[in-house]
Amino acid sequence: MDEKLVKAAGIRFKSILTGKLRRYFSLRNFIDPIFVLAGFFQSLWIIARFRPDAVFAKGGFVCLPVACAAFILRRPIVLHESDSIMGLSNRIISRMAKKVCTSFPDVIGCPENGKIVFTGNPVRPSILNGSAEKGYALTGFRPERPVVLAWGGSQGSQQINDLIVNSFHKVKSKFQFIHITGSGKHTQISDSEYKQFEYVDADLKHIYAITDIIIGRSGANSLYEIALMQKPNILIPLKSSAHDHQRLNAEYFEKSGASIILRNESLADMLVALLNNSKKMNDMKEALGRIAKPDAAKQIAELLLKI
Repeated sequence: MDEKLVKAAGIRFKSILTGKLRRYFSLRNFIDPIFVLAGFFQSLWIIARFRPDAVFAKGGFVCLPVACAAFILRRPIVLHESDSIMGLSNRIISRMAKKVCTSFPDVIGCPENGKIVFTGNPVRPSILNGSAEKGYALTGFRPERPVVLAWGGSQGSQQINDLIVNSFHKVKSKFQFIHITGSGKHTQISDSEYKQFEYVDADLKHIYAITDIIIGRSGANSLYEIALMQKPNILIPLKSSAHDHQRLNAEYFEKSGASIILRNESLADMLVALLNNSKKMNDMKEALGRIAKPDAAKQIAELLLKI
């Protein structure tokens, strides 16, 4: 996916071998260090030929061999941490980086060494250019009834899909549902008030344009898109220790008054209660506006140019 998107933007693309740093027993732990080492030497060669003025790392295990190579070749590194908890790779890279940009004001595991710059998370501005007319044409919906968008990220979420299937008929008299299910996760609902897609790319901005309430996960990218568009939302964070950043991301937005987290409540009841509480909806929009960082990408770019 990365290669396809980068090349489509007219940017040169190079891939490397790498391996994941697992903190649990796995046979891959005996193999992956070989790939990490291979990726490190590939990165040395690529960086030596490309001769960048700076290296921007967005995080994750694929960045580690690149950052190590950049550090050895004395290329300045700017790191960006998307979530509320800094991952292991980023904690290592942060020691080599000149600056560490963050999406959240407080990040667990972030070094307290004067490198931190709270920028927020970069968001594609095109999502604000959606057409409500095209959104209604895509879905066949009517402007007079509120629209709920439910999705679990680019790959979909079976948990969210099941919640929508169980809740839809309880609230279909009040809402129209757009459901992005994920590839191969088609539901059996057939109703004029329900429109499902396995995946949406270019048309997502048109869907956003007609959406009144969003139901979804709490990854940083999704949250800052929601903030920029000021869409009232119900968050369902992934529940696992490996994804605890989603819980903390969601709690930051909830404490700010920008989101509601679904815990043990009924999703149908929560949707109806939110729809009937116009003050809550307006308060959430105002809180989302305060959290939004529309200039995050510009701020990071200026920091790279300065370095």
